[in-house]
Amino acid sequence: MSFKNKLFAKIPSKYISYKVKDKAKASEITKGYKAIRKNNLFDDEFYLKKYPKVAASGMDPLLHYIFFGFEEGKKPNDTFDGVFYKNHYSDVDINPLIHYALYGMNENRLIKVQNIDLSEFNIEDKKNILFVLHEKVGTVGGTGFLNMDIIDNLPDNYNAFILTSDGEDIELWNVNNNLEKIANYNVSFNTNFSVIDNEGNFISQDNFEMLFSNEKLAVIYDEILSKLNISLVHINHLINHTFDLIDIIIKKSIPFLINLHDFYYLCPSIHLVDRNCQYCGFNCSDCGGIAHNSDISNDMILERWHKECFKLLKNSHVNIAPTQSVVDFYKKIYPDLDNFTVIEHGVEINKSSYNAKLTSGPIKILVPGHVSSHKGSLVIKQLKELDKNNNLELHLMGTTIPNLNKYGINHGKYKRSDFNKLVCEIEPSFSLILSTCPETYSYTLTESWMAGLPVIASNLGALKQRIDSTGGGWLVDYKNVNDIYNLIININQTEYENKLSNISKITFKDLNDACIEYIVLYDKLTD
Repeated sequence: MSFKNKLFAKIPSKYISYKVKDKAKASEITKGYKAIRKNNLFDDEFYLKKYPKVAASGMDPLLHYIFFGFEEGKKPNDTFDGVFYKNHYSDVDINPLIHYALYGMNENRLIKVQNIDLSEFNIEDKKNILFVLHEKVGTVGGTGFLNMDIIDNLPDNYNAFILTSDGEDIELWNVNNNLEKIANYNVSFNTNFSVIDNEGNFISQDNFEMLFSNEKLAVIYDEILSKLNISLVHINHLINHTFDLIDIIIKKSIPFLINLHDFYYLCPSIHLVDRNCQYCGFNCSDCGGIAHNSDISNDMILERWHKECFKLLKNSHVNIAPTQSVVDFYKKIYPDLDNFTVIEHGVEINKSSYNAKLTSGPIKILVPGHVSSHKGSLVIKQLKELDKNNNLELHLMGTTIPNLNKYGINHGKYKRSDFNKLVCEIEPSFSLILSTCPETYSYTLTESWMAGLPVIASNLGALKQRIDSTGGGWLVDYKNVNDIYNLIININQTEYENKLSNISKITFKDLNDACIEYIVLYDKLTD
């Protein structure tokens, strides 16, 4: 958080006025802040203990929740469910805790789901499909994008359910005309053991077997599959789930398929990273990418991991990758599996009228998406530190780690539908995607191309495959920042126009066409 933000955060009304330019909205938020404090609706001790990074920031925890925490899936106390509240009541257009403090409390509105018999949601004349993922509903990410895109395009003979786990709660949602949370199970279970953003979660001899099976979760899975009479399971992700789910699905003879959004089924590091959050190159004996204690080795972890994941992938009707590069990575570990297929992610095709130009003094560069350690945050920092004469003007668009703000202009989070509009306002010459581990697809690459921007990207994974096949940019070694810098400042007009010409010829997979491919699979497996 910047010094100005820290200063304002000590005076809530000043901070709110600084963050919200609409005076009426700022006044409502200020009144909500005071009402929350007056009625003790926010638990500071709970919030700061649960989210230590907030405590370290020195920011007023309630202000953090209002402006950042809710969007990040954080809880204001141990009872109020903001995501449920916002989805359950259609008139909630502000932070849900503020709405409850100002209006909902007097109206005796529900603050969490009332778990009822799940059988009531089983529609007999429809096919009940369960989507499994790890992101909270409403969280921005490639997994969530695909999940909701498919659900929004399902025909009427399907009844969709979403099962999520964030390591603290198992949530069950029904999507039938509207999105409604129908059950919540408070089960603490976290299998995110990547060194990326790890907050003290380590594999040890003591907890190793618990990664694969959990009695409480097994009971929940069985109840959901049985009472909802699930016809098909679409696994988008199993982080924070156990392999009990697969065992029960197989036992009940329910068909299932898997999307490969990353490399979780190859390694608990999730993104094939080493201890420095860089591509491991399959140096598995001591990569450091898996957070574990000294009493257990990488080899021991991976031997069991590959055994369980092989069973999972083998029993899946089909394992779907968004690019061939993903299949190639999986075949390195599971050469005997032959049930992979490629379905490229579909998008709402919206090509921009923006005419990108090669400029100088300074060169405007867009850095889109979630820029964290494995997405090249350190490379971006090093690149700008080389730029002594300020030849580069970086525009961060999306979510990024706070210490990058001083290296560029931060435009904050964006809606997918606003990407082209923001590009037209910024007027960049390039898009920069410097992931330090292999991408499986990269929505930001697609968005950049549709906005008319050539892309400078890491020579890894899907970025390499897609740029190699289209000529829509330049591939670089993220480890050689000097070469990246020299490339950017020395690109000539002819080379630039050649990339623009290549971009104009790129065809994108239409969202409806991609969804049809999934629905054809669903129909085949449920008929």
